[in-house]
Amino acid sequence: MRAAAAFDIQIYDRLDELPTLPAIVYELSKVISDPMSSTRDIENIMANDQSMTTKVLKLANSAYYAIPGGVSSLQRAIAYIGYDAIHQLVLSASIIEALAVKAPSNFDLNQFWKHAVGVGMASETIARFVHYKTPSDLFTAGLVHDIGKVATYLVAPDLLLQAIQRAAEKGLSLYEVEGEFGLPRHTQVGNLLASRWNLPSQIRAVVLHHHQADPQDRPALSSELNNVVDIVYLANLLMHALKFGHSGHEKVLGVPQKVLDRMYLDSEKLKVVIENIKVAITNADGFLKIIGG
Repeated sequence: MRAAAAFDIQIYDRLDELPTLPAIVYELSKVISDPMSSTRDIENIMANDQSMTTKVLKLANSAYYAIPGGVSSLQRAIAYIGYDAIHQLVLSASIIEALAVKAPSNFDLNQFWKHAVGVGMASETIARFVHYKTPSDLFTAGLVHDIGKVATYLVAPDLLLQAIQRAAEKGLSLYEVEGEFGLPRHTQVGNLLASRWNLPSQIRAVVLHHHQADPQDRPALSSELNNVVDIVYLANLLMHALKFGHSGHEKVLGVPQKVLDRMYLDSEKLKVVIENIKVAITNADGFLKIIGG
């Protein structure tokens, strides 16, 4: 593998070439954060993007949400899954679309996004189990935790493919390969992109810190953001253990006991969480087909 000191500048500079997120993402964020907003406000914004509205309705009708009788209108979808979930679906679909690979790829994006959707579903499942206030936020945070890998592939494909090959040869994770060879960390690349896209603080925290089990390595985060990172950290490890999708490496790590302790998950509760996650991810392929296409 080539020395990569010069790649930092190459990758970071070329991130500006990636598409921006559509205005609907920021318009929805503004309205949803306003306690005086109404369902009509959401519908008015969504009316300007019929393609996204159709996608959101398909997602709301997917087996993952299992809305009784299904929904045919945005108003009914909002009534069942809520403002925040609608916003998270729009945000998730917009990010996947912005990071689409247009040409034939040597990086298996289907397996990558399958892993990512699995992490999203696992994160939301864990969040509900530990009574996090807005579990749907954790779905998106989990889904996009590895956006730095796709961003790297889009601007420097050979670099990512070499790292994946080296990870396979040495039985390492991509994060470990990046550290060993001085490559740009996908966490740093993802964080820079998340900042440029002005993504929510939960997402930026997860993108940057999802490989750090110890909160002392995340000194700038609040207790709530540390909780968010813990949830996605655990979800990511579980998806690797279940070999669900493929994010670029095969290495499986054990879950540090301190992470489980912080979430008050003993061995029996963890078993319940894992069984719930297994049920949730049975819907991943259908969900991914809609959200990605």
